[in-house]
Amino acid sequence: MTLSLHGIAYALIFLAIGLAEVFVYERAVHPVLSHRHETAKVTYSQGRSPVLISNLIRLQALVVLPLLGYLLGSQFLSPGAH
Repeated sequence: MTLSLHGIAYALIFLAIGLAEVFVYERAVHPVLSHRHETAKVTYSQGRSPVLISNLIRLQALVVLPLLGYLLGSQFLSPGAH
């Protein structure tokens, strides 16, 4: 596999999608999870920490999605790939 313009372009597109996903998560979902977690700590029924979920979302959005975009772009859109 070589470095291709299509792969880089798709990696940047998927990175933008991942950044949008992280933004929506941090603004809409994380405050609700954090508040629910803090109120449940009083009764010792808090479950998973919101930090773990945040780290998984960031890993998926900022690492996995751009890699997937690069692989898809370089595999399917490069000349001679068919």
